[in-house]
Amino acid sequence: MTAATTETKHSTAATAVKQIADPAAFRMDDIVIGPGVRAVGRFQTAGFIFVDGMLEDAEVECRSLSISRGAEFHGNVSAQRIEISGTLNGDANASEEIVLRSSATVTGRVSAPYVVVHRGALLSGGVESLERQPDPAKGSELGTLPSLSRNRSKRNTNLFVGATVVGLLLVVGAAFAWFGGEPTMPQGTTQHAQ
Repeated sequence: MTAATTETKHSTAATAVKQIADPAAFRMDDIVIGPGVRAVGRFQTAGFIFVDGMLEDAEVECRSLSISRGAEFHGNVSAQRIEISGTLNGDANASEEIVLRSSATVTGRVSAPYVVVHRGALLSGGVESLERQPDPAKGSELGTLPSLSRNRSKRNTNLFVGATVVGLLLVVGAAFAWFGGEPTMPQGTTQHAQ
């Protein structure tokens, strides 16, 4: 796996926005910053970036970024999906989702349509929930969950009917046992198995 491009952090904002808007211009390589490796600079790829070591003074644009437990990322990232188990100091912007695992430590701003924070993750900074974009593959206007309010009355009715049936079965079973559902043996007699 090779780095798509590595350069110093001397680029204008207009160039960065233009490059983000045209991800097809990036190579489809995956980039791995291995354990014990310290890297500095700008990384662009249409593939994945895995940080297992340390990435400092970074400007990253990729499809997906993964920061593993014990790894450090200092800088800014723009990706479709970001998953953090290690340390992020900077800003993270995702077009789909950001997942902060329980071992994550984030100092900075995270923004995405979906932000998932597991119990134990440390977040110091800001969280911005972005507008969800239409998902043509799902055929819905927005890639959101369906409204639960329209299903609530049906679910409540089903729960009521189920509880009523269980209650009636318990009452019938108790009445059967109480009023002689089980034959009694006269005293002094024993039943022998054959």
